[in-house]
Amino acid sequence: MKPLLLLTALLLPITLVHAEDPAPYPNCAKIFNGQNFDGWIADSSTWTIVEGGIMRGSAGTSRLAYTKADYGSFRLIFSSRMNPVNKDHLGVLFWGDRPTDPAKPKIDNAGWLQFMPPFGGMWDYHPPQHKDLPHQTLVAGPRSSDEWHLTEMLLNLDKGTLRAAVDGVEIVRYTHPTPAERTNPEKRIIPGPVGMFRHGGGTSEYKEIYLEADPKEDKLITVK
Repeated sequence: MKPLLLLTALLLPITLVHAEDPAPYPNCAKIFNGQNFDGWIADSSTWTIVEGGIMRGSAGTSRLAYTKADYGSFRLIFSSRMNPVNKDHLGVLFWGDRPTDPAKPKIDNAGWLQFMPPFGGMWDYHPPQHKDLPHQTLVAGPRSSDEWHLTEMLLNLDKGTLRAAVDGVEIVRYTHPTPAERTNPEKRIIPGPVGMFRHGGGTSEYKEIYLEADPKEDKLITVK
């Protein structure tokens, strides 16, 4: 190459090619895009998307925004916070009946189980009467629900188990007493929607929701 051509080539701007940012959680897909409710059923009387890609539940008639797909065994990772009013709480519902009315989705006596971040409570919506759900508390979870917290839930339908971590610390384990039951409405667990709960008069917010279907490892990946 002639000296002048070589000098010109060396002076040309260099374009750097950046590899695509890796997914924050291996094998997990982002199931809420923060722009619309694609993949979700969310009644507009209650559920909106606000600045920052946040799913917000406030007022209206619907207590639940839930996935169009059903899941049995899965890993769910998300951030949540709320503006509590009169001891309201956040919640994720799973293994329950698919609602038929998005404006008033059936929760009571519909077979759902509920995990409540960040403090780690659990609730049972099996008939004939919904009630507190006994579970193993490993450590106390945070009490400040008005701040953002990261939650990971790892569920195995065949074993009937839940492991849950908040802010990188495993806080709860649960084993269903009849993990193989699929028909008795008072005892069964079944694949169903994943539901983000709006409880009471407060404002519930969820964002950065990721899911891995049928996880291969019984390991909480947000726990260091």
